[in-house]
Amino acid sequence: MGIVKLRISVGSCLLILLVLLQGCGGGAVTSQERFTIGYQSTTAQTWGALIIKNKKLLEKHLEELLPGQEVTVEWFDASAGSVLNNNMIGGKIQLSFLGDMPSLLNGVQGKKRSNYDSVLLALDGKGVSGRNQGIVTPNGSSIHTIEELAGKTVSTPIGSSAHRMLLDMLREHGLIEQVTIVDQSVSVGMQSIEQRKIDVHATWEPYLSLIDYRGIGQLLQSGETTNVDYLTAVVANRDWAQSNRTYVIAFLRALYEAHQFISNHPTEAAEIFAEESKFPLEVCHKLVASIRFDSAIYNKDLNTLNGSIAFLSEIGKLQQKLDLNDFVDDQYLREALHSLDKPYLTDEELKGDWIEDKKL
Repeated sequence: MGIVKLRISVGSCLLILLVLLQGCGGGAVTSQERFTIGYQSTTAQTWGALIIKNKKLLEKHLEELLPGQEVTVEWFDASAGSVLNNNMIGGKIQLSFLGDMPSLLNGVQGKKRSNYDSVLLALDGKGVSGRNQGIVTPNGSSIHTIEELAGKTVSTPIGSSAHRMLLDMLREHGLIEQVTIVDQSVSVGMQSIEQRKIDVHATWEPYLSLIDYRGIGQLLQSGETTNVDYLTAVVANRDWAQSNRTYVIAFLRALYEAHQFISNHPTEAAEIFAEESKFPLEVCHKLVASIRFDSAIYNKDLNTLNGSIAFLSEIGKLQQKLDLNDFVDDQYLREALHSLDKPYLTDEELKGDWIEDKKL
């Protein structure tokens, strides 16, 4: 009888352990010595990730903060922010570089789900007043002004920053009801421009520069006319971040070093961008100069994100309201900079415009 009881006890323990392990999916993240970072080599304003990955900056800062501890960093390159969001919600990715709209959608998922929460830690690439976005036409197009879009069909990824930019442009010219907008990814949109299957496509870098580089289309209007900044961010699983704070601090130190590297070594940064993303070097040189890589979260950045929340609500993409006070938390970034003896911006500085010589 004693042997039988022992067998039942061991079997029960194994069953309980299996159930507990299965219950750790989604948001329940425990301390671990392996984590995954999601990034997008197809979105230029998230290319801070490419420097960290190529130069192994995260491994460097992990070793400095946790000497002798083996931590495995895995990288997951996704074609879209939605792919990263799904993997974060599923517990497969702990931290991701995301565009503005995917970041906000991630934040909403963190509020509506019982097993997942998220936090916006810092920003990556920034485009002043819509820089690095625009609308393009095929070669030989008869469309030369925004007004000539009346009655035409425009493609863009629905719910993206390019979609917001497009609506702002059309609204400014009273064309909202006169233009048909269809959903196309940036890669499909570029093919549509090349094959002259669409009148106009709204997109972002590096596709704008790639279209020009290949000579398959031309810029009709830059996103800068909208005067709305284009932002990208770093979002983490909040439970994981709280349980693995040292990993987060090491990552943000690496992000800061990556941004400084881009500013101080633009030629080498462009070469790394080209190597990691597979986009032409000429395109990458252009983007090093046009993107502001800066992790600091200014008040104007929060205003931009609130405007994007309003846009997503307007088109029915947000199921519930997102309060940035609950989603954005720069305490980790402040701590990371303090650990490097680098100052964060003062409250007064954060109220103003981006400070050119204080990119973090």
